[in-house]
Amino acid sequence: KTLQYNVDILLNDLQLQPFEVKHNDFSPPMECAMDRTPAPPVHTNPPPPTTPVPWSVGHFSVTDGTTNTCILLKLAAQFSFAYETTMDTTERAIFYLPPDAIATGTCNAESGMITLTFSNDYSLSVRFAIVGNGVYSITEIKVTWVEKPPLFPNAKNRDESHTESVYPHLGALAQLGESYRCNSAQRFSFSAIADKAVVEISQLKVQPFQVTGNTFGRESVCGMDPTTPGPSTVRQPIATRGSTTPSSRGTPTGPSVNSTESAPPPSGPSGGVIAAAVVVPVVVIIIVGMAGFLFYRKRQQDSPLVAGGLE
Repeated sequence: KTLQYNVDILLNDLQLQPFEVKHNDFSPPMECAMDRTPAPPVHTNPPPPTTPVPWSVGHFSVTDGTTNTCILLKLAAQFSFAYETTMDTTERAIFYLPPDAIATGTCNAESGMITLTFSNDYSLSVRFAIVGNGVYSITEIKVTWVEKPPLFPNAKNRDESHTESVYPHLGALAQLGESYRCNSAQRFSFSAIADKAVVEISQLKVQPFQVTGNTFGRESVCGMDPTTPGPSTVRQPIATRGSTTPSSRGTPTGPSVNSTESAPPPSGPSGGVIAAAVVVPVVVIIIVGMAGFLFYRKRQQDSPLVAGGLE
């Protein structure tokens, strides 16, 4: 019979064999794709989380052409650059200044510059200058990088070189002959586009002038670093009842009593009773004595008059 349009036929539990039927039974079946039992999912352990690369502090120096050190520098730095990929997406390259970067530079009585180069195409430069009467500051920070693997994977502008500078207004950092220390992280942006090119510097210690004995001079610390507290002048709290305090030899003494607690009342007769028992007899004795003295004086005054009357 010819079926009309818009008719749906639903078949299920279908099994057929139109050829080579033997013993009036089906041969081993070939299952359709919809009936095949799905293979159990393969569970793979996720890769362990990547451990962030710790910031490494590098120690660098520059000489004045002889053996005299004119710049001492210690710091850690992180570079963060946004770049376009071949998939037309924006990625971010993040890497760190290696502690074995090569230090080069120049210095004189009024200014100095140190450049730290690594992997041939990447560098960080810091320029110093005297900015006042016997004080110095950082006047320029310059960074150079190239968009190429492995630091810039799938870079669209492969091998494109960039050089950017920033001129921070840090003010006077320290006096000549002193070092400047700032362990706190300081962030410098090298582009008008936010976060496109950023260098973060921490654990900074530098002395660009009047270095003596290849060692840092007295420190001038930045305001961002917490200062080390001096000896405490706050009195220690008095131990409460039942606690022990160490003696001068390290052995615990007996329980000490909080000074805010009142002492228990003394046993025996009260102080008021004792005072009354002592004061009253004394007052009586004084009164009797005064009366006797006045009576004696009266008799002495009256004695001559009596004698004269008798004569």
